[in-house]
Amino acid sequence: MADGVNIALDARPRLSAKARLRADARSGETLLLYPERGLKLNRTGEAVLALCTGTTTVAEIAGALAAQHGAEPETVLGEVRAFLDGLAARGLLEGV
Repeated sequence: MADGVNIALDARPRLSAKARLRADARSGETLLLYPERGLKLNRTGEAVLALCTGTTTVAEIAGALAAQHGAEPETVLGEVRAFLDGLAARGLLEGV
């Protein structure tokens, strides 16, 4: 995983204080903003981060998304963990 980070299934991630989600005024797309940088999120990334409240575990996040989209839980879990690992490696998550 990214930079050796391997988010635990029972971690309860939330955005760090330096990061925030904002809708782009022109396109309406969701952006993840952090000091002097930003990421344009697709709908999946937006859905994952919407569930990162600090109370929901990684396993619960993946389970909810798998159920919502009728996808294989193991596949969704791998993708969610990879996405969150990348954000954690950038210091954009707490509770991991």
